[in-house]
Amino acid sequence: MNGSDFFPQRYPLDAFLMLVRMTAWELQQKVQAPDALIGMGLIAGMATACQGLFDVKLPTGQCRPTSLNLIAIAESGERKSTVDALVFAPLYEHDCRKAKAFQAALDSYQTQRELWEARGQGLRNRLAKAVSKGEATEAIQAEMAQHATLKPTKPRLRRFMRQNITPRAIMDTLRGDGESIAITTDEGQVMFKSETMAQLGLLNKAWDGAVMLTLDRADFDHVLVMNPRVTISIMTQKQVLQAYLAKHGDIAKGSGHWARYLFGWPESMKGFRSVNTDEHVWESLPLFQARMQELLEKYDAVSESGEVKREVVEFSDDAKARWFELSQQTEWMLRPGDYLHDIHDFASKIMELLGRLAAVFHCYSGEEGKVTLDTLERAFTVVQWHLEEYKRMFSPQFALSQEQVDAQAVFKYLRDSVWQGPRSDTHVPKNHVRQYGPVRDRDRLNAALRILEAQRALWIVVAPRGKQRFVRLSDWYFGGGL
Repeated sequence: MNGSDFFPQRYPLDAFLMLVRMTAWELQQKVQAPDALIGMGLIAGMATACQGLFDVKLPTGQCRPTSLNLIAIAESGERKSTVDALVFAPLYEHDCRKAKAFQAALDSYQTQRELWEARGQGLRNRLAKAVSKGEATEAIQAEMAQHATLKPTKPRLRRFMRQNITPRAIMDTLRGDGESIAITTDEGQVMFKSETMAQLGLLNKAWDGAVMLTLDRADFDHVLVMNPRVTISIMTQKQVLQAYLAKHGDIAKGSGHWARYLFGWPESMKGFRSVNTDEHVWESLPLFQARMQELLEKYDAVSESGEVKREVVEFSDDAKARWFELSQQTEWMLRPGDYLHDIHDFASKIMELLGRLAAVFHCYSGEEGKVTLDTLERAFTVVQWHLEEYKRMFSPQFALSQEQVDAQAVFKYLRDSVWQGPRSDTHVPKNHVRQYGPVRDRDRLNAALRILEAQRALWIVVAPRGKQRFVRLSDWYFGGGL
């Protein structure tokens, strides 16, 4: 970390286990989307594939889902749709196959249902005729009872990916025991303007994996949902999220809904991508997708058997010890004036998020036995990044002033366009920064440079002759503290 409280840090893609780490690097190289967008997309894909098959037993003894909620903020042109299409490709293909099979099964069902109803009508006609003639009806009634047991079962379309979905549709989709879905969109406006995001209690219960949810409707139609698993992945623009926050932000935060999310707001890649004319040759991504396909097929087999029984993943002894150590540190930092006090809502969920993410890493990578200390530490590195993002976005202490916004823009310009690399001792004329950088106003630039100087990112130095002012960049700071 470079020590700045105002600038988003690089996403810890190195913390992923081998298969996912190699996929993340490959996506970063070929797609050139923001690193957090890639990392969070991979996490959402892994959680969706794992949640129907695995639960995690936290060191406290609680058995929790491996579902995860994520919100990534990125503007148009950051290649959100590309990341979504590549990472979730097996899920989309799975749902397409299911939709085709469902249509064939529905056609067959309708034919069978018409025949069944015709036979039933024939039996009712026979019964009416027998009654009118005063004949015995016991045999016909027995046939009718037997016929009732042969009523065709309407096929069910089981698909994972849901986008513009209402609360009622969520309940219908999750009807039964152990159903698993993902609510995903790379256009956040669709989700934030939906009825679902105005009724957060259901989403909170779904994240919790509630033992039972009920919906009572007219005509004795009762919907019963047991042990649902729901992962939410939203990619959205800043303005869309801000509009939602203006209307519903207090409720979303006060209800604990935001605390159930991993947030990310990475820096833009626009203007800093290289053009590669070679056709992409993927090596790691197909392996990542193959693992997802394997897990989806396993879930299909389990759900079609009629009994969803998930494997419960536990932690090794040294991982448990570390988990309790981190839990105690979290508790201490909730004290008034301490680091987590102003984001206590997120802090209350952070250990569970850590446990869920560690289990997802473990299960998706096909690790044997219990979740290891190494895997827990990797998950902690990622969760810690998201904690910093949550604080950066929601802590009143870090509500950015204009000077801080300018400082962030100047820092990005200096890092991407001026700094020459480790041990370069880069100097640039201050007037050059004003002329070519993002902040042209003299007073605003001076204020931004003062913030960066206070952060020890740079120094303003004066040339011995001519008194020309230079901006001298800190190699340590611009190199990420390396």
